[in-house]
Amino acid sequence: MADTEKTEIEIESPVIPDDKRKLSLRASVWDGSLYSAMVGFGEIYYIPLLLAIGGTDFQVGVLTGVPQLCIAFAQFIALILINKLMHRKRIIVNGSIAHASMLGLMFIAMQIHVLSPLLFIILVSAYFFSVGIVIPAWNSLMGDLTREDERGKYFGRRNGLCQLIAFLAFFAAGLTIQHFANIKHPLTGFAIIIAAAFLSRIGSVIWLAYHYEVPYRQPRESYFSFWQFIERSPHSNFAHFVYFVTLMSLTTQISAPYFTVYMFKTLNMSYIQYTIAIGAQIVTQFIAMRRWGVICDLHGNRIVLRATALIIPIIPVLWLFSQNFYYILAIQVFSGFIWGGWALSTGNFIFDAVTPEKRARCAAYFNFFNCFGIFIGAMIGALLINHLPYAINTGAIKVELQSPIEFLFLISGILRAVVVFFFMPTVREVRPVRECDTRKMILLLTDIRPFTALRIEPFTGHGKMELPRIFTKQNGNKKNNHPD
Repeated sequence: MADTEKTEIEIESPVIPDDKRKLSLRASVWDGSLYSAMVGFGEIYYIPLLLAIGGTDFQVGVLTGVPQLCIAFAQFIALILINKLMHRKRIIVNGSIAHASMLGLMFIAMQIHVLSPLLFIILVSAYFFSVGIVIPAWNSLMGDLTREDERGKYFGRRNGLCQLIAFLAFFAAGLTIQHFANIKHPLTGFAIIIAAAFLSRIGSVIWLAYHYEVPYRQPRESYFSFWQFIERSPHSNFAHFVYFVTLMSLTTQISAPYFTVYMFKTLNMSYIQYTIAIGAQIVTQFIAMRRWGVICDLHGNRIVLRATALIIPIIPVLWLFSQNFYYILAIQVFSGFIWGGWALSTGNFIFDAVTPEKRARCAAYFNFFNCFGIFIGAMIGALLINHLPYAINTGAIKVELQSPIEFLFLISGILRAVVVFFFMPTVREVRPVRECDTRKMILLLTDIRPFTALRIEPFTGHGKMELPRIFTKQNGNKKNNHPD
Protein backbone atom coordinates (compact mmCIF):
# COMPACT_ATOMS: atom_id res chain seq x y z
CA MET A 1 0.00 0.00 0.00
CA ALA A 2 1.82 3.04 -1.25
CA ASP A 3 0.08 5.40 1.16
CA THR A 4 1.51 3.83 4.26
CA GLU A 5 4.55 1.87 3.20
CA LYS A 6 7.86 2.38 1.49
CA THR A 7 7.77 2.82 -2.22
CA GLU A 8 10.31 2.56 -4.98
CA ILE A 9 10.99 6.31 -4.72
CA GLU A 10 12.47 6.84 -1.26
CA ILE A 11 12.08 10.22 0.42
CA GLU A 12 15.51 11.37 1.58
CA SER A 13 15.95 11.15 5.34
CA PRO A 14 16.98 14.28 7.26
CA VAL A 15 20.72 14.71 7.80
CA ILE A 16 21.64 14.12 11.45
CA PRO A 17 25.07 15.14 12.79
CA ASP A 18 26.97 12.06 13.92
CA ASP A 19 27.74 13.51 17.35
CA LYS A 20 24.07 14.32 17.91
CA ARG A 21 23.04 10.84 16.78
CA LYS A 22 25.54 9.13 19.08
CA LEU A 23 24.58 11.29 22.05
CA SER A 24 20.89 10.59 21.44
CA LEU A 25 21.40 6.85 21.15
CA ARG A 26 23.45 6.79 24.36
CA ALA A 27 20.81 8.89 26.08
CA SER A 28 18.15 6.49 24.83
CA VAL A 29 19.97 3.63 26.52
CA TRP A 30 19.90 5.53 29.83
CA ASP A 31 16.30 6.55 29.29
CA GLY A 32 15.32 2.98 28.49
CA SER A 33 17.22 1.62 31.47
CA LEU A 34 15.54 3.98 33.93
CA TYR A 35 12.17 3.43 32.28
CA SER A 36 12.72 -0.31 32.70
CA ALA A 37 13.59 0.24 36.36
CA MET A 38 10.25 2.00 36.68
CA VAL A 39 8.52 -0.99 35.09
CA GLY A 40 10.37 -3.39 37.38
CA PHE A 41 9.50 -1.44 40.51
CA GLY A 42 5.97 -0.56 39.44
CA GLU A 43 4.05 -1.93 36.47
CA ILE A 44 4.89 -5.60 36.96
CA TYR A 45 3.47 -5.38 40.51
CA TYR A 46 0.23 -3.61 39.60
CA ILE A 47 -1.83 -6.82 39.68
CA PRO A 48 -0.32 -8.02 43.02
CA LEU A 49 -1.00 -4.54 44.42
CA LEU A 50 -4.60 -4.66 43.22
CA LEU A 51 -5.03 -8.04 44.90
CA ALA A 52 -3.41 -6.71 48.08
CA ILE A 53 -5.94 -3.85 48.35
CA GLY A 54 -8.87 -6.22 47.83
CA GLY A 55 -9.33 -6.33 44.05
CA THR A 56 -11.43 -9.13 42.55
CA ASP A 57 -10.61 -11.43 39.62
CA PHE A 58 -12.92 -9.36 37.42
CA GLN A 59 -11.12 -6.17 38.44
CA VAL A 60 -7.84 -7.79 37.43
CA GLY A 61 -9.20 -8.06 33.89
CA VAL A 62 -10.43 -4.46 34.02
CA LEU A 63 -7.02 -3.27 35.28
CA THR A 64 -5.39 -4.94 32.28
CA GLY A 65 -7.98 -3.96 29.67
CA VAL A 66 -9.18 -0.40 30.36
CA PRO A 67 -5.69 1.20 30.50
CA GLN A 68 -4.93 -0.35 27.12
CA LEU A 69 -8.10 1.20 25.74
CA CYS A 70 -6.81 4.55 27.03
CA ILE A 71 -3.54 3.99 25.15
CA ALA A 72 -5.51 3.17 22.01
CA PHE A 73 -7.42 6.44 21.92
CA ALA A 74 -4.40 8.45 23.08
CA GLN A 75 -2.81 7.64 19.73
CA PHE A 76 -5.14 10.03 17.91
CA ILE A 77 -4.41 12.86 20.34
CA ALA A 78 -0.71 12.15 19.79
CA LEU A 79 -1.10 12.52 16.03
CA ILE A 80 -2.94 15.83 16.43
CA LEU A 81 -0.15 17.13 18.67
CA ILE A 82 2.61 15.97 16.31
CA ASN A 83 0.96 17.60 13.30
CA LYS A 84 0.25 20.81 15.18
CA LEU A 85 3.54 21.23 17.04
CA MET A 86 5.87 19.53 14.52
CA HIS A 87 8.15 18.95 17.51
CA ARG A 88 8.29 15.36 18.72
CA LYS A 89 10.76 15.80 21.58
CA ARG A 90 8.47 18.32 23.33
CA ILE A 91 5.60 15.83 23.21
CA ILE A 92 7.81 13.01 24.49
CA VAL A 93 9.22 14.97 27.44
CA ASN A 94 5.94 16.60 28.55
CA GLY A 95 3.99 13.37 28.16
CA SER A 96 6.61 11.56 30.22
CA ILE A 97 6.32 14.17 32.99
CA ALA A 98 2.55 13.56 33.10
CA HIS A 99 3.28 9.84 33.14
CA ALA A 100 5.57 10.22 36.15
CA SER A 101 3.01 12.35 37.99
CA MET A 102 0.54 9.46 38.05
CA LEU A 103 3.06 7.41 40.03
CA GLY A 104 3.40 10.32 42.43
CA LEU A 105 -0.37 10.38 42.92
CA MET A 106 -0.44 6.62 43.56
CA PHE A 107 2.18 7.05 46.28
CA ILE A 108 0.27 9.93 47.90
CA ALA A 109 -2.98 7.94 47.83
CA MET A 110 -1.25 5.05 49.59
CA GLN A 111 0.23 7.37 52.21
CA ILE A 112 -3.16 8.86 53.11
CA HIS A 113 -4.84 5.42 52.93
CA VAL A 114 -7.40 6.20 50.22
CA LEU A 115 -6.16 3.84 47.49
CA SER A 116 -9.17 1.66 46.66
CA PRO A 117 -9.33 -0.79 43.71
CA LEU A 118 -11.46 1.69 41.73
CA LEU A 119 -9.13 4.65 42.36
CA PHE A 120 -6.13 2.50 41.52
CA ILE A 121 -7.67 1.47 38.18
CA ILE A 122 -8.40 5.15 37.40
CA LEU A 123 -4.83 6.22 38.20
CA VAL A 124 -3.34 3.35 36.19
CA SER A 125 -5.62 4.25 33.26
CA ALA A 126 -4.39 7.87 33.37
CA TYR A 127 -0.81 6.56 33.69
CA PHE A 128 -1.15 4.56 30.46
CA PHE A 129 -3.08 7.30 28.68
CA SER A 130 -0.18 9.72 29.20
CA VAL A 131 2.40 7.23 27.94
CA GLY A 132 0.10 6.46 25.00
CA ILE A 133 0.51 10.06 23.84
CA VAL A 134 4.30 9.62 23.94
CA ILE A 135 4.54 6.37 21.95
CA PRO A 136 3.96 7.59 18.35
CA ALA A 137 6.34 10.53 18.73
CA TRP A 138 9.00 8.33 20.34
CA ASN A 139 8.70 5.65 17.64
CA SER A 140 8.95 8.29 14.94
CA LEU A 141 11.96 10.05 16.46
CA MET A 142 13.89 6.84 17.24
CA GLY A 143 13.22 5.58 13.73
CA ASP A 144 15.02 8.66 12.42
CA LEU A 145 17.90 8.39 14.90
CA THR A 146 18.69 4.73 14.17
CA ARG A 147 20.18 3.45 10.93
CA GLU A 148 18.31 0.68 9.14
CA ASP A 149 21.27 -1.70 8.85
CA GLU A 150 22.09 -1.46 12.58
CA ARG A 151 18.62 -1.12 14.04
CA GLY A 152 18.19 -4.75 15.07
CA LYS A 153 21.62 -4.85 16.71
CA TYR A 154 21.07 -1.54 18.54
CA PHE A 155 17.61 -2.36 19.84
CA GLY A 156 18.63 -5.93 20.60
CA ARG A 157 21.38 -4.66 22.89
CA ARG A 158 19.38 -1.73 24.25
CA ASN A 159 16.30 -3.82 24.95
CA GLY A 160 18.41 -6.61 26.39
CA LEU A 161 20.06 -4.22 28.84
CA CYS A 162 16.64 -2.79 29.68
CA GLN A 163 15.39 -6.28 30.45
CA LEU A 164 18.33 -6.80 32.80
CA ILE A 165 17.62 -3.50 34.60
CA ALA A 166 13.94 -4.39 34.83
CA PHE A 167 14.89 -7.73 36.34
CA LEU A 168 17.16 -6.17 38.97
CA ALA A 169 14.52 -3.60 39.91
CA PHE A 170 11.82 -6.24 39.93
CA PHE A 171 13.89 -8.52 42.15
CA ALA A 172 14.66 -5.68 44.58
CA ALA A 173 10.95 -4.82 44.66
CA GLY A 174 10.04 -8.44 45.38
CA LEU A 175 12.47 -8.62 48.29
CA THR A 176 11.06 -5.37 49.66
CA ILE A 177 7.44 -6.53 49.50
CA GLN A 178 8.30 -9.94 50.96
CA HIS A 179 10.11 -8.30 53.88
CA PHE A 180 7.12 -6.17 54.78
CA ALA A 181 4.70 -9.05 54.13
CA ASN A 182 6.63 -11.08 56.70
CA ILE A 183 5.92 -8.40 59.30
CA LYS A 184 2.28 -8.12 58.17
CA HIS A 185 2.65 -4.74 56.41
CA PRO A 186 2.80 -5.59 52.67
CA LEU A 187 1.24 -2.26 51.63
CA THR A 188 4.24 -0.44 53.11
CA GLY A 189 6.43 -2.46 50.78
CA PHE A 190 4.21 -1.56 47.83
CA ALA A 191 4.40 2.14 48.73
CA ILE A 192 8.20 1.99 48.75
CA ILE A 193 8.42 0.39 45.31
CA ILE A 194 5.92 2.87 43.83
CA ALA A 195 8.15 5.67 45.13
CA ALA A 196 11.16 3.98 43.52
CA ALA A 197 9.23 3.71 40.24
CA PHE A 198 8.42 7.44 40.42
CA LEU A 199 12.07 8.41 40.93
CA SER A 200 13.16 6.11 38.10
CA ARG A 201 10.70 7.74 35.73
CA ILE A 202 11.95 11.21 36.67
CA GLY A 203 15.46 10.03 35.80
CA SER A 204 14.17 8.72 32.48
CA VAL A 205 12.64 12.11 31.67
CA ILE A 206 15.98 13.83 32.30
CA TRP A 207 17.73 11.61 29.75
CA LEU A 208 14.93 12.12 27.23
CA ALA A 209 15.82 15.80 27.29
CA TYR A 210 19.23 14.93 25.77
CA HIS A 211 17.68 13.51 22.59
CA TYR A 212 18.38 15.41 19.39
CA GLU A 213 15.22 16.80 17.84
CA VAL A 214 15.41 15.59 14.25
CA PRO A 215 13.53 18.08 12.05
CA TYR A 216 10.09 16.63 11.46
CA ARG A 217 8.60 16.82 8.00
CA GLN A 218 5.26 15.49 6.87
CA PRO A 219 4.64 16.21 3.20
CA ARG A 220 0.99 16.57 2.32
CA GLU A 221 1.15 13.45 0.15
CA SER A 222 2.23 11.39 3.17
CA TYR A 223 -1.05 12.03 5.00
CA PHE A 224 -3.63 9.28 5.11
CA SER A 225 -6.63 9.07 7.40
CA PHE A 226 -7.60 6.23 9.68
CA TRP A 227 -10.43 5.29 7.35
CA GLN A 228 -8.10 5.29 4.35
CA PHE A 229 -5.85 2.91 6.25
CA ILE A 230 -8.79 0.55 6.80
CA GLU A 231 -10.12 0.85 3.23
CA ARG A 232 -6.76 0.00 1.68
CA SER A 233 -5.80 -2.65 4.24
CA PRO A 234 -6.78 -5.68 2.08
CA HIS A 235 -3.86 -4.80 -0.20
CA SER A 236 -1.42 -3.57 2.46
CA ASN A 237 1.30 -5.75 3.91
CA PHE A 238 1.67 -3.38 6.85
CA ALA A 239 -2.07 -3.59 7.60
CA HIS A 240 -1.87 -7.39 7.49
CA PHE A 241 0.95 -7.17 10.03
CA VAL A 242 -1.13 -4.85 12.24
CA TYR A 243 -4.15 -7.16 12.21
CA PHE A 244 -2.01 -10.21 12.85
CA VAL A 245 -0.27 -8.70 15.89
CA THR A 246 -3.58 -7.30 17.16
CA LEU A 247 -5.28 -10.69 17.06
CA MET A 248 -2.28 -12.30 18.74
CA SER A 249 -2.50 -9.69 21.50
CA LEU A 250 -6.25 -10.24 21.84
CA THR A 251 -5.98 -14.01 22.19
CA THR A 252 -2.96 -13.72 24.49
CA GLN A 253 -4.63 -11.25 26.85
CA ILE A 254 -7.59 -13.57 27.40
CA SER A 255 -5.34 -15.44 29.81
CA ALA A 256 -2.30 -13.19 30.40
CA PRO A 257 -3.68 -11.17 33.37
CA TYR A 258 -4.56 -14.37 35.20
CA PHE A 259 -1.12 -15.96 35.36
CA THR A 260 -0.44 -13.71 38.36
CA VAL A 261 -3.78 -14.61 39.96
CA TYR A 262 -3.04 -18.28 39.29
CA MET A 263 0.39 -18.06 40.91
CA PHE A 264 -0.94 -16.40 44.06
CA LYS A 265 -4.33 -18.07 44.51
CA THR A 266 -3.87 -21.55 43.04
CA LEU A 267 -0.14 -22.20 43.41
CA ASN A 268 0.00 -20.22 46.71
CA MET A 269 3.30 -18.60 45.79
CA SER A 270 4.93 -16.15 48.15
CA TYR A 271 5.97 -12.72 46.89
CA ILE A 272 9.56 -13.89 46.55
CA GLN A 273 8.54 -17.01 44.58
CA TYR A 274 6.46 -14.82 42.28
CA THR A 275 9.44 -12.51 41.87
CA ILE A 276 11.73 -15.39 40.94
CA ALA A 277 9.18 -16.81 38.47
CA ILE A 278 8.61 -13.51 36.67
CA GLY A 279 12.28 -12.59 36.96
CA ALA A 280 13.27 -15.79 35.17
CA GLN A 281 11.25 -14.65 32.17
CA ILE A 282 12.71 -11.13 32.23
CA VAL A 283 16.35 -12.22 32.41
CA THR A 284 15.82 -14.75 29.64
CA GLN A 285 14.42 -12.01 27.42
CA PHE A 286 17.57 -10.02 28.16
CA ILE A 287 19.81 -12.88 27.06
CA ALA A 288 17.70 -13.71 24.00
CA MET A 289 17.13 -10.25 22.53
CA ARG A 290 20.72 -9.74 21.42
CA ARG A 291 20.70 -13.07 19.56
CA TRP A 292 17.32 -12.38 17.98
CA GLY A 293 18.59 -8.94 16.96
CA VAL A 294 21.37 -10.45 14.81
CA ILE A 295 18.84 -12.61 12.97
CA CYS A 296 16.55 -9.62 12.41
CA ASP A 297 19.43 -7.66 10.84
CA LEU A 298 20.69 -10.46 8.60
CA HIS A 299 17.54 -12.32 7.68
CA GLY A 300 14.68 -9.92 8.35
CA ASN A 301 12.05 -9.55 11.03
CA ARG A 302 9.49 -11.84 9.45
CA ILE A 303 11.48 -15.01 10.07
CA VAL A 304 11.74 -14.19 13.79
CA LEU A 305 8.07 -13.19 13.82
CA ARG A 306 7.14 -16.51 12.25
CA ALA A 307 9.43 -18.67 14.41
CA THR A 308 8.15 -17.19 17.67
CA ALA A 309 4.50 -17.07 16.56
CA LEU A 310 4.51 -20.81 15.91
CA ILE A 311 5.54 -21.49 19.52
CA ILE A 312 3.54 -18.83 21.39
CA PRO A 313 0.27 -20.88 21.32
CA ILE A 314 2.01 -23.71 23.18
CA ILE A 315 3.11 -21.60 26.15
CA PRO A 316 -0.19 -21.30 28.11
CA VAL A 317 -0.96 -24.99 27.56
CA LEU A 318 2.32 -25.96 29.27
CA TRP A 319 0.93 -24.60 32.53
CA LEU A 320 -1.65 -27.41 32.63
CA PHE A 321 0.82 -30.25 33.18
CA SER A 322 2.36 -29.50 36.57
CA GLN A 323 2.23 -27.10 39.50
CA ASN A 324 5.78 -27.80 40.57
CA PHE A 325 7.63 -24.53 41.17
CA TYR A 326 10.72 -25.59 39.22
CA TYR A 327 8.56 -26.68 36.30
CA ILE A 328 6.96 -23.22 36.32
CA LEU A 329 10.44 -21.68 36.28
CA ALA A 330 11.34 -23.76 33.22
CA ILE A 331 8.20 -22.54 31.43
CA GLN A 332 9.05 -18.94 32.31
CA VAL A 333 12.58 -19.29 30.90
CA PHE A 334 11.21 -20.78 27.69
CA SER A 335 8.50 -18.10 27.52
CA GLY A 336 11.01 -15.28 27.98
CA PHE A 337 13.15 -16.59 25.13
CA ILE A 338 10.19 -16.72 22.74
CA TRP A 339 8.50 -13.46 23.76
CA GLY A 340 11.85 -11.65 23.55
CA GLY A 341 12.09 -12.50 19.86
CA TRP A 342 8.46 -11.60 19.27
CA ALA A 343 8.77 -8.18 20.93
CA LEU A 344 11.94 -7.30 19.05
CA SER A 345 10.70 -8.39 15.62
CA THR A 346 7.31 -6.65 15.91
CA GLY A 347 8.95 -3.41 17.04
CA ASN A 348 11.55 -3.46 14.27
CA PHE A 349 8.99 -4.38 11.61
CA ILE A 350 7.30 -0.98 12.02
CA PHE A 351 10.61 0.84 11.50
CA ASP A 352 11.33 -1.18 8.34
CA ALA A 353 7.86 -1.12 6.84
CA VAL A 354 7.15 2.62 6.61
CA THR A 355 8.90 5.79 5.53
CA PRO A 356 10.01 8.30 8.20
CA GLU A 357 7.29 10.80 7.25
CA LYS A 358 4.56 8.21 7.84
CA ARG A 359 6.13 6.45 10.79
CA ALA A 360 4.36 8.37 13.57
CA ARG A 361 0.95 7.90 11.96
CA CYS A 362 1.55 4.21 11.21
CA ALA A 363 2.84 3.62 14.74
CA ALA A 364 -0.26 5.33 16.12
CA TYR A 365 -2.62 3.19 14.05
CA PHE A 366 -0.68 0.07 14.99
CA ASN A 367 -0.84 0.94 18.69
CA PHE A 368 -4.54 1.77 18.47
CA PHE A 369 -5.41 -1.63 17.03
CA ASN A 370 -2.98 -3.52 19.25
CA CYS A 371 -4.13 -1.85 22.48
CA PHE A 372 -7.77 -2.21 21.48
CA GLY A 373 -7.09 -5.92 20.94
CA ILE A 374 -5.53 -6.17 24.40
CA PHE A 375 -8.60 -4.47 25.87
CA ILE A 376 -11.01 -6.87 24.13
CA GLY A 377 -8.95 -9.90 25.14
CA ALA A 378 -8.66 -8.84 28.77
CA MET A 379 -12.40 -8.11 29.02
CA ILE A 380 -13.25 -11.50 27.48
CA GLY A 381 -11.07 -13.12 30.14
CA ALA A 382 -12.68 -11.01 32.87
CA LEU A 383 -16.18 -12.02 31.76
CA LEU A 384 -15.27 -15.71 31.44
CA ILE A 385 -13.24 -16.14 34.61
CA ASN A 386 -16.20 -16.61 36.97
CA HIS A 387 -18.16 -18.87 34.60
CA LEU A 388 -15.62 -21.51 33.63
CA PRO A 389 -15.83 -25.11 34.91
CA TYR A 390 -13.38 -26.94 37.13
CA ALA A 391 -13.25 -29.88 34.72
CA ILE A 392 -13.02 -30.61 31.00
CA ASN A 393 -15.56 -33.30 30.18
CA THR A 394 -15.89 -34.54 26.59
CA GLY A 395 -18.00 -37.56 27.54
CA ALA A 396 -15.21 -40.01 26.86
CA ILE A 397 -12.55 -38.11 28.81
CA LYS A 398 -12.86 -36.06 31.96
CA VAL A 399 -9.97 -33.92 33.21
CA GLU A 400 -10.20 -32.32 36.65
CA LEU A 401 -8.70 -28.83 36.89
CA GLN A 402 -7.19 -27.14 39.91
CA SER A 403 -8.70 -23.84 38.86
CA PRO A 404 -10.98 -22.54 36.08
CA ILE A 405 -8.05 -20.31 35.15
CA GLU A 406 -6.45 -23.41 33.62
CA PHE A 407 -9.43 -23.64 31.26
CA LEU A 408 -8.72 -20.04 30.29
CA PHE A 409 -5.11 -21.00 29.49
CA LEU A 410 -6.35 -23.73 27.16
CA ILE A 411 -8.81 -21.43 25.39
CA SER A 412 -6.11 -18.81 24.87
CA GLY A 413 -3.64 -21.35 23.46
CA ILE A 414 -6.13 -22.73 20.95
CA LEU A 415 -7.18 -19.27 19.75
CA ARG A 416 -3.54 -18.17 19.37
CA ALA A 417 -2.92 -21.19 17.14
CA VAL A 418 -5.93 -20.32 14.97
CA VAL A 419 -4.65 -16.76 14.49
CA VAL A 420 -1.18 -17.95 13.52
CA PHE A 421 -2.55 -20.48 11.04
CA PHE A 422 -4.77 -18.00 9.18
CA PHE A 423 -2.91 -14.68 9.48
CA MET A 424 0.83 -15.35 9.62
CA PRO A 425 1.01 -16.29 5.91
CA THR A 426 -0.41 -12.87 4.95
CA VAL A 427 2.64 -10.98 6.29
CA ARG A 428 5.61 -10.52 3.94
CA GLU A 429 9.18 -9.41 4.59
CA VAL A 430 9.62 -5.73 3.72
CA ARG A 431 13.30 -5.52 2.79
CA PRO A 432 15.82 -7.62 0.82
CA VAL A 433 17.34 -10.23 3.15
CA ARG A 434 19.17 -13.51 2.93
CA GLU A 435 17.32 -16.74 3.32
CA CYS A 436 17.80 -18.48 6.64
CA ASP A 437 17.12 -22.12 7.44
CA THR A 438 16.63 -23.68 10.86
CA ARG A 439 20.30 -24.65 11.22
CA LYS A 440 21.51 -21.10 10.57
CA MET A 441 18.98 -19.69 13.04
CA ILE A 442 20.14 -22.08 15.77
CA LEU A 443 23.77 -21.15 15.13
CA LEU A 444 23.02 -17.46 15.35
CA LEU A 445 20.93 -17.83 18.50
CA THR A 446 23.52 -19.90 20.35
CA ASP A 447 26.67 -18.49 18.70
CA ILE A 448 28.06 -22.02 18.53
CA ARG A 449 31.10 -22.26 16.25
CA PRO A 450 32.00 -25.85 15.40
CA PHE A 451 35.74 -26.57 15.62
CA THR A 452 36.50 -23.07 16.96
CA ALA A 453 34.90 -22.08 20.22
CA LEU A 454 31.73 -21.68 22.21
CA ARG A 455 31.22 -18.08 23.24
CA ILE A 456 28.40 -16.98 25.48
CA GLU A 457 28.24 -13.39 26.74
CA PRO A 458 24.79 -13.22 28.32
CA PHE A 459 25.38 -10.31 30.69
CA THR A 460 27.72 -7.89 28.93
CA GLY A 461 25.73 -6.48 26.04
CA HIS A 462 29.00 -5.07 24.67
CA GLY A 463 31.59 -5.96 22.08
CA LYS A 464 31.34 -6.70 18.41
CA MET A 465 29.09 -9.54 17.39
CA GLU A 466 31.31 -11.96 15.50
CA LEU A 467 29.56 -14.47 13.30
CA PRO A 468 30.55 -17.84 11.89
CA ARG A 469 32.31 -17.51 8.55
CA ILE A 470 29.26 -18.55 6.56
CA PHE A 471 27.52 -15.38 7.75
CA THR A 472 30.29 -12.78 7.32
CA LYS A 473 29.40 -11.56 3.81
CA GLN A 474 28.01 -8.06 3.83
CA ASN A 475 24.60 -7.14 2.54
CA GLY A 476 25.87 -3.87 1.07
CA ASN A 477 24.22 -0.51 1.34
CA LYS A 478 21.29 -0.97 -1.00
CA LYS A 479 18.19 1.04 -0.56
CA ASN A 480 15.23 -0.97 0.57
CA ASN A 481 13.07 -0.32 -2.46
CA HIS A 482 10.03 -2.49 -2.17
CA PRO A 483 6.64 -1.56 -3.49
CA ASP A 484 3.78 -2.97 -1.51
